[in-house]
Amino acid sequence: MCCECCGETQRKSWVFGIGSVFVVLGILLVVLWPNLADNLVESGLKLEPGTDTYDSWLEAPIPIYLKFYMFNWTNPQDIRNPNIKPHFNEMGPYVFLEKHKKENYTFFDNATVAYYERRTWFFDEEQSNGTLHDMITAAHAITATVADEMRHSKKIVKKIVNFMLNHEGGTLYTTKPVHEWIFDGYQDDLTDFLNLFNTSKIHIPYTRFGWLADRNGSLEYDGLFTIHTGTDDISNMGRLTHWNGKGETGFYKMPCGIVNGTTGDLFPPKMNVLDEITIFATDACRFMNLRPQGTMEMYGLTATRWVGTEETLDSGENYPNQACFCDPRMEECPKTGVVECKECRDKAPIYSSFPHFYLADKSYLNAVSGLSPDKAKHEFVMAVEPTTGVPVQVHGRIQINMMLEPDDDYDIYRGIQKVLMPMFWFDQYAQLSPELASRAKLAINLSDYGVYFGIACIVFGGLFLVTGIALTVTKRWVRRPVDDEDILTN
Repeated sequence: MCCECCGETQRKSWVFGIGSVFVVLGILLVVLWPNLADNLVESGLKLEPGTDTYDSWLEAPIPIYLKFYMFNWTNPQDIRNPNIKPHFNEMGPYVFLEKHKKENYTFFDNATVAYYERRTWFFDEEQSNGTLHDMITAAHAITATVADEMRHSKKIVKKIVNFMLNHEGGTLYTTKPVHEWIFDGYQDDLTDFLNLFNTSKIHIPYTRFGWLADRNGSLEYDGLFTIHTGTDDISNMGRLTHWNGKGETGFYKMPCGIVNGTTGDLFPPKMNVLDEITIFATDACRFMNLRPQGTMEMYGLTATRWVGTEETLDSGENYPNQACFCDPRMEECPKTGVVECKECRDKAPIYSSFPHFYLADKSYLNAVSGLSPDKAKHEFVMAVEPTTGVPVQVHGRIQINMMLEPDDDYDIYRGIQKVLMPMFWFDQYAQLSPELASRAKLAINLSDYGVYFGIACIVFGGLFLVTGIALTVTKRWVRRPVDDEDILTN
């Protein structure tokens, strides 16, 4: 187009037309884009085939590490001396790369999906401090389980059990290599005898004892999960509805026995940073409430930190609403910071806490030596970017303990101290990758990008309109010959 050949009307049409188009486009973007962008992001966050969330859910796109710290009991021979505390040396970490993969999943019409999750661990020697052949001394879990299960039996029954423990492999403690304590399990004479004896009074559901024996690579160990996909209501995404086909765990009285929260890998977008979040921990067969506490920055994202508090592992001592986590059949409930897990852990006298009894009643820490709680090392933390619901950093830290109690009817436990023995603690650690952080930032800022572009269009179109108005007022749309003559003569 030759502007010199255009008449005044044509020039006005082009200038005002272009200006109007850009201004209208800009206004439409400013007004309509935020909702459109939110809908685009929301549709990508739903758990359904074809979305990024679906791909990440099927198989974790970032490395997850499980760090094991084992407690080595150094003075078991002094357990009957009330003046000498059981002493423990922390060994490790023994680090395992953890792979997650969802299998046998079924999507239902009510916006839920049921699935199993296969978890596989691979030892990472470079990141570990020690080898899987390090020897660890700890309380003998099978003997403690038998003694605890039969504690309130008749005297004659306990005499028989005592004879069995003394002659069929019962012992106060044992020393085994790390790999047998964790995944491989160890051969145990008492376990062999109980499996051969096959009594309903003492049920031992395994042939080798290990804290995670038969779990590495298992499809069904963690159970069948049913969660909301968010396709009908995005605010429900990731929320558990059933575990093993039930809405209750069966291990605690209601409402503590309800299947509640998320599994920790999916959260809905637009989270309220003032609310608690709830995690369902299969290892404890219960939910855990985490409280918001500050923020953290990573790769340009600002994540809210949800942490474990004094309330998280309380059994009613300080928070009455949690009293249902205490089995009413127990002689006394655990003090704050420690929860009983017997029903969940095959009737073994197992209790969970935060590492080194962090936030627990001081009596637990004072009963042993060698432990030193540290918030920076032992806090349970889940940092989530609240706009997208993307986990940025996770430190799932839990300690497993076993109760030793004196019992004069058992030779092995006669005269010992009553102590909650720390066995091991773990840190399940994961951190968002820079690539996924960039995608999260795009989702967060997509609405703003459209608004900024709309404002730029309004400004650009406004310049055209202002120029057109100025030329109209000054009547300079078409250069007159007299103007050229004036320029030449001057």
